[in-house]
Amino acid sequence: MDCTDAILETPAAAYELLLKSVVAIPLSHYLAAALFCFTVVLYNFLEFHFLQDLLTGFRGGPIFLTYNASSEIYHGIVSKCRTLHGRYLVTPWLSSPHFQTSFLNFFGRPPVFTYRRQMFHASDGGTFALDWLLHSDVSGVSVQNDNDLAKHDATPIVIMIPGLTSDSNSPYMKHLVFGTAKNGWNVVVSNHRGLGGVSVTTDCFYNAGWTADVREVINYLHKEYSAAPLFVVGTSIGANILVKYLGEDGENVPIVGAAAVCSPWDLLIGSRFISRRLIQKLYDRALTIGLQGYAQLHETRYTRLANWEGIVKSRTVRDFDTHATCLVGEYETVDTYYRRCSSTAFIGRVSVPLLCISALDDPVCTREAIPWDECRANKNIVLATSLRGGHLAFFEGITGSRLWWVRAVNEFLGVLLTSPYMHKQNKAESVRPHSPAMQTSIDQGPYLNIADGMVAAMGNEHTDGEETSEGHNQTDQTVPVTDNHVFGGRKTHCATNDAQTSRDDAGSKGQGMVRRCLHQLSRQSNKSIWLLAYIAIMSSWPVVGVALRYLYRRKVMKGLPGSGLK
Repeated sequence: MDCTDAILETPAAAYELLLKSVVAIPLSHYLAAALFCFTVVLYNFLEFHFLQDLLTGFRGGPIFLTYNASSEIYHGIVSKCRTLHGRYLVTPWLSSPHFQTSFLNFFGRPPVFTYRRQMFHASDGGTFALDWLLHSDVSGVSVQNDNDLAKHDATPIVIMIPGLTSDSNSPYMKHLVFGTAKNGWNVVVSNHRGLGGVSVTTDCFYNAGWTADVREVINYLHKEYSAAPLFVVGTSIGANILVKYLGEDGENVPIVGAAAVCSPWDLLIGSRFISRRLIQKLYDRALTIGLQGYAQLHETRYTRLANWEGIVKSRTVRDFDTHATCLVGEYETVDTYYRRCSSTAFIGRVSVPLLCISALDDPVCTREAIPWDECRANKNIVLATSLRGGHLAFFEGITGSRLWWVRAVNEFLGVLLTSPYMHKQNKAESVRPHSPAMQTSIDQGPYLNIADGMVAAMGNEHTDGEETSEGHNQTDQTVPVTDNHVFGGRKTHCATNDAQTSRDDAGSKGQGMVRRCLHQLSRQSNKSIWLLAYIAIMSSWPVVGVALRYLYRRKVMKGLPGSGLK
């Protein structure tokens, strides 16, 4: 009691006693406390979920499926896939999306095998590699010709589209290729231009919306191996390219089914997400380094076509796209490039059975960009999302030697192959990103289409009975152009239309537009013409009424006595 009173009377004594107590605590206890605090901060920073998994008894999390209620793809195919209706449990010692993603890229434990390489020559002169792994290569079954695949072979072919700066030797791609080939299918990886050890032979480079190469490869394989069903699997940026291609061509695709894994969906949202937090900025920087390495492989062309100094100084993917992608691809701004190449706008036109897989904790492709409503509205799409998985990782098992999504994709494609829901090609007109079918009626103005008393926007299509022998006026029809074919302000074989011809015909286009509008008006009934006149009078009457009132009042004022006096 006396000691307490002394401390209360002299605060200095209390501080002295506190200091002696602090000094008396062993240094090891301080280190233990600091280590504990650091562990807590690191646990949250790296988004570990080991404790959550431990408390739930390592049962894993459910797979959430988003689909249209009347979807035959779900009821006839996905409902039979046990993997998609099971639970996904992360490898316990990889209980972090960042650990999973990093482990996949730096280690990955890919299976060991050797590809068969085929050089593909595109119609524009570009060259890239197709790397094959046949079922016979992993099953040990000998074939008549070790170098070629028989053209009459009906074994299904799966085309793989890698992600950004990835090729056939990426660990996740090897997991997918080997697992698919083991299931009895032939697999081919369509490498991007300039990757896989192949130099770029034209001024055309691939980007996040580059669908030309995929289209050519698919058409070539369909023609070369017509007896074999074709499937396509896209990963990351490759998934974005795949969905965009499916939307552009609609029914006119020769593939029977597809899968898109960890797609970024909306590139503009993804660009903002990846520069938001410190941990995402690390991924942004890593991707930028990969893009700079890709540019260095083709320094000669990039120096001529883009801003090489800006490429070298780029710190983010957005910087690289500003100084390289936009200049080579002739996009006005980076946001324009992101908007035009995002696959979200093309989901509604996908007509092929498509399985989409995404992880809600993906540290690269944010969940904010997932088009839930668009996928639900399309009867051909089933979206599978899991709480865990990282970016293209989804490790499972104690040893972490398997990827869950590889198993899910192979099961989906296998069930689809034995079902009556495989897509059949309908050779309709393909739709390109900026063609009238991908725009609203307002975007297709300024035409008027008057029929049966209805006034609406009119596209460029010919109407029934319209003359088709108008000579040069036929050039007024809009030619669909894909962004992928426009490059660097130069006339190359990549362009799909002639800019000089467009400038020369600018005057005739305006005349043709007026001539078509007059032609449309002359073809309508008298009732429609009078209705249009009525609408014009009623809409302009307030202005005419005000003007008449003003003129009448001036006339009356001038006629009054003394109106001229001031």
